[in-house]
Amino acid sequence: MQGSTLHKLRPGYFMLEVILALGVAAMVMYGVFALANGTLAISTAIAEEGRTQTTRESFLNFMGRNFEQLPGNAVLDLKSTEGSRQWLTEMTFQNVPTAFSWAGQSLSSEAVQLATVETAGGRLNIVLRYFDVPILDDSDSTADVGAEPVAELILLRDLHSFEWEVLDGRTLEQFFDWEIRGRLPLQLKLEARFGPEEDLMIHHFWIPAKVNPETVIQGLQSGQNQNNPGDNEPPDVN
Repeated sequence: MQGSTLHKLRPGYFMLEVILALGVAAMVMYGVFALANGTLAISTAIAEEGRTQTTRESFLNFMGRNFEQLPGNAVLDLKSTEGSRQWLTEMTFQNVPTAFSWAGQSLSSEAVQLATVETAGGRLNIVLRYFDVPILDDSDSTADVGAEPVAELILLRDLHSFEWEVLDGRTLEQFFDWEIRGRLPLQLKLEARFGPEEDLMIHHFWIPAKVNPETVIQGLQSGQNQNNPGDNEPPDVN
């Protein structure tokens, strides 16, 4: 009788073992998937951080190359204004020939502007603008100060802060605005914070001193006139 009873109970025990085995397998599979998802999230975060760092370094290298290659007759204008939540800047370069492609067409610009644009969420986009006419008002140009850019390109998105400061090479004073025509500052300092939790990034750009080519040409012409004084005398009519 006992053997018959055990024989009847064995299928129940078998089903219980199957259920337990399935439960253990489900727990193991859940752990495997959770581990895989966690690893994927970490890999995605690392890749995103790498892309962000690459973008920042590319931007700094881009700005550094352009500052080093500014010609001697380049004009730089910097304006800083207070926005609703952030300080906004417009850095404009003129007399800097720039060729670029836009919508499949080759274009050239008379002025280039690097501006901060405040977004609806209070963050900042860094926008590069190209103008096909001079926009800085000075005595040697017929500037169109209200001209619209012919092209715009967003270089950086959603920054927490982005401010420029210039160093005057003659007085060694620092300013947040620069409107001096005829010479460039000695140095530009960039202070930027890419996120509210990130450290403040400070980067210095040196602008090499260069001679204005117009000054060189005027000096050569003056030297030629001094070497040939008779060229400036009225002709002898006798």
